[in-house]
Amino acid sequence: MFVPRIIGILSLLAWSAAPGVLHAQGVLHPGLVATASDGQRTVKFALPTPNFTLLETESIHPALKPEFKVEWNGVLKLARSGRHTLLANAKVFVDGKEIQGQPTSLEAGERALRIEFTRKPGATARLQLQWESEHFPREPVPHTALGNREVNWTASLREQLVVNGPTPAPLQEFHRLARQLKCNDCHELYTAPIRAFTATTEMPPPLTDAGNKLRESWLTQVLVNNKRVRPWMKLGPEHGGEAARPLVKLFAQQAGAELGEGATVAQPSPAQVAEGLKLFGKGEGGLGCINCHDFAGHRSAGDLRGPDMTEMHARVRTDWLLRWLRDPGRMQPGTAMPAFFSDLAADQAHVKMAAIARGLAAGKSLPLPEGLLDSPLDYRLVVRDEPVVFRTFIADSSTRSIAVGLPGGVSYVFDAEQCRVRYAWSGEFLDVAKVWTGRGGGQAAVLGKKFFTAPLGHPLRVGSPDSEATVKFRGYRLVEKFPEFDFEVNGVPVRQRVRKAGAERLEWEFELGETREPVWWMASKGVTTTFAGNIGERENERLRLAPGTRRFVVSVSNP
Repeated sequence: MFVPRIIGILSLLAWSAAPGVLHAQGVLHPGLVATASDGQRTVKFALPTPNFTLLETESIHPALKPEFKVEWNGVLKLARSGRHTLLANAKVFVDGKEIQGQPTSLEAGERALRIEFTRKPGATARLQLQWESEHFPREPVPHTALGNREVNWTASLREQLVVNGPTPAPLQEFHRLARQLKCNDCHELYTAPIRAFTATTEMPPPLTDAGNKLRESWLTQVLVNNKRVRPWMKLGPEHGGEAARPLVKLFAQQAGAELGEGATVAQPSPAQVAEGLKLFGKGEGGLGCINCHDFAGHRSAGDLRGPDMTEMHARVRTDWLLRWLRDPGRMQPGTAMPAFFSDLAADQAHVKMAAIARGLAAGKSLPLPEGLLDSPLDYRLVVRDEPVVFRTFIADSSTRSIAVGLPGGVSYVFDAEQCRVRYAWSGEFLDVAKVWTGRGGGQAAVLGKKFFTAPLGHPLRVGSPDSEATVKFRGYRLVEKFPEFDFEVNGVPVRQRVRKAGAERLEWEFELGETREPVWWMASKGVTTTFAGNIGERENERLRLAPGTRRFVVSVSNP
């Protein structure tokens, strides 16, 4: 029986755990450990993920025949507790319990992970471990959430690359060729790049998720033909020409992704192009994408520069694009890409994101968006006949702030971290120059005069009025184009909407979920509060809402 030398190494470093129990012994290494057999030979090795896409004649390891069984073992690292669903074309066990496809409550921390897969002969084999939870939509499990206490996958890979077996093995060939072409010298590819870059604008894009992200035709242009995606970078592409052609397919194979072009959208109609174009531009209802992205060869309207939007559909698989639009910071921490849709309800976010995807599908035939050739010096957001909702950094509020400009010249800031309105002003809306220029990420500037500043603490209490409220933001939706904020106070669902705004006054409408606990409104010095109707009884400086009160309206202002 063939047993690679790595078996001996791993047996010395092995850790043991009873089903469902993790015994933390030694360092947690990246990657999972596979034990695979074709009935005649057994091999043990580690790789950064359990994912693969194999053609009929290919195997998971060069020493094994295409018909094999494999068991992956290691740790799944959960940052937050909650209901998680793990999905794969395999049996998936967490803490000894099979949960593939079943929503399961899992505690944060390290969970024992086991995956069992049997290759069916005569067909393409594909395994990609995915997950979803109440905190994020379905996505491939990132390699950073996987680990083991036997051996680092990079050490294991050195052993795998010296095996001269009889069967083509794309996983090992991908890493061999990537090392030969020195991809990791400049790009992040499961590990940090070897070369240090002092300027983020000069840092080449990460390649770890490129198999799920990029289309095969685009990879061919870049890897084989050295196409430039970021022409402003001083470091020119040197990807190896024909020597790099095998990597085109291998990127998708080692990621467990669909081969070829991946998910796409149909050629858009003129109406769909116009809808997407409106979102790209700086006009009313636009997201200002052109402030940071080049467009049809024109450089971006701001100081930041991202890849040309007219090439995006040809470059990026649509399923990856939609995940990116939903929460770019989750997929690439530190990115300058704003999370326009992360706080929207999923159905509302999908409508906007789908409109962007359809508009991008027009590619090179896209006309120029509004504001692309305007002077880049004017970064004021103007409110006309409809409210403007803008997630941003802004003074005197948390980093999860949502600025809302209302028709009529009144604006306010809702703090999604504290689930309350922080302040309001009259006059013009915002100057976002520091958000979109320079290195980006600066604070938007209020252009008008503040007339209301909320006191400390949340105005609603559930249960005891003497205990500070525990709040949780759940997003917002647009009702007749006005934002309605959805959050929890001590577990009770609450919806808040600014119904009206006048000179020096805001009118809030609240809708409460069912609760058996008393609900209190905390009056504060320095704030004039008026309720519509008799909704409760005052007790000192607070109002106890009448039992069963589900909706009420309150006007607030500073004297």
